[in-house]
This record gives sequence, C-alpha cells and structure tokens, in this order.
Amino acid sequence: MYGEVEGHTFKSLTFSLQDVETAPYSSGYEIEIDPDAVDANGVHYYELDGERMSHPIAQGHFALNMLSNYELTGEQRFLELALANADNLVQTYSEGEGAIWLSYPFDFPLHGDPDNTIHTPWHSAMAQGVLLSLTVKLAVETGDDTWATAADEVFESFLEVRVEDDLPLEEPWSVFVTDDGWLWLEEYAGDVEPMRVLNGHIFAMYGLYFYYQLTRDERAFDLFEGAASTVLEFVPKLRNPGDVSWYGMRVQDNPVAQNEGYHRIHVRQLAMLADMTGDERFDVLSEELRSDFY
Repeated sequence: MYGEVEGHTFKSLTFSLQDVETAPYSSGYEIEIDPDAVDANGVHYYELDGERMSHPIAQGHFALNMLSNYELTGEQRFLELALANADNLVQTYSEGEGAIWLSYPFDFPLHGDPDNTIHTPWHSAMAQGVLLSLTVKLAVETGDDTWATAADEVFESFLEVRVEDDLPLEEPWSVFVTDDGWLWLEEYAGDVEPMRVLNGHIFAMYGLYFYYQLTRDERAFDLFEGAASTVLEFVPKLRNPGDVSWYGMRVQDNPVAQNEGYHRIHVRQLAMLADMTGDERFDVLSEELRSDFY
C-alpha cells in the first residue's frame, strides 16, 4: 500500500491512532533544572567551545520537561519557563508566513568523524517534531490560539517532502522519500548523505501524533502512517541480536554508532508506538531489543 502527501507517494501500512495514558514528555516526576544551562531569562542554551548558542532539540526538550513539571506540580514558574523557551524558538526562527524551520548554528561531525561533518545551517526533523509537540501541548494547556498557529507553521515544514535523488539541497529540508519508496524523517538534514536515525525519526513522529490529535489534519496522519511503516521495516535491519542496536542506517561500521543509551531509547520508543497505534508489532520489536540489551 502507498500513502501520499503533497504529490509525493511512499510505502505505507494502515494504522489507527489511540489516546495514550502516558504520553511522550509526561515524566511522572519532577525534572531538575541545571542552573548553568539557562540564561537570566530562563532560556536554555548550549555551550560549544565556550560560546553560548541555541541547540533547538535541547531547548525544545527543556521546554517540554518544564511543561511536564507544570502538569505534575501546578507551579506557575515551570509553565513560564516552558513559554519563555517556546517563544524564544518561535520568535527566533519565524519569518512571517510559511513554515518555521529551526536551523543549527554550528557544524557537527557525526559520530566524531570529521569526514562526516554536517555544516551550518542544517535542519532536523527531530527538532521540527519536538517543536511541533511543544506548540501543540502549549495550545492545549493555555488555550492560546497563538500556539495553535505556531503549530500550523511548524507542521508546514513536514509537507515539504523531498526525494532522495534531489539531496542534498541548499534550501531547508527534513523529510524525504528514498528511491525505493520509504518515508524518512531525517535528524541530520543538510549537506551530508541522510543518516536515517531511528530515535530522531520517532521523536519527529511524536510531533505528528500530537498535531493530528489537535487538528485531525489527514496529512499529519498520512505522514505518521508512512513513518510508522518505515519503523517496522527498518528496526530489524538496525537490530544486533544479543547486542546493542545501531543508531541509524547509514553508519553501521563504527562502534560509536552502537550506543547503550540510544538502544534503551529505541526500546521505550517502540513501546510508545505500540501504545499510540495499538499495533502489537511494535511491542514485539521493543521486546526483541530489550532482550538483546537493556
């Protein structure tokens, strides 16, 4: 079967979306704040070579953690921190009408390999998905249509689907369809060959899930289905029976690409997809990876 979004077709199975009891980013415990990682306005920053700069994923996750703290405790200061960081991200990267793209202001050698360096400005479906989750959750929490509008503008970025033969591109991109028809939400979208990273792909899916729950936009559902189909197809190719799974599809010859922390994230993410879809195939994959290493 195939799905289609904005004229692009991709392989896609059929799923149904469920309301989950424990959603992503709802921790169930209060997450501590590192005072050395926020500025005087409460905005999270990343330090590289002694310079403070934005790290969209880290900042977005910080805001989601603060929103989780607010939901757990009801303390207004946590909501204010979530809002400050969300507002900083949206205001920094919004250029008026059209999609909001979070761009990275630093070069990054993937897996520490200088020959595999992605150069600024680059983009990430994971960053886009984290911000989409954040803006949707703030729209629901605050009832402020400003956040629903921001979510719409972030979602627009997911509709700019590319095909593998056209990569890399000078303009922003983060979603592409491979030559053989698989839809990937690319964590490292820039001037390097796509890495096809599992955890980043699924974090981006969370944003599509939340956006569909808010808007019932069928395009978000179609993208989610295509991305979920990709997960079922490629997790067996990322699995190392009896050992730690691979971080992504492209680099499977570097031991650094086998990471225990990310393996555990894979296990939890697959279990979350099982809850989101009601499809036990994700649970089976999660348990296989858990049995390999946890």
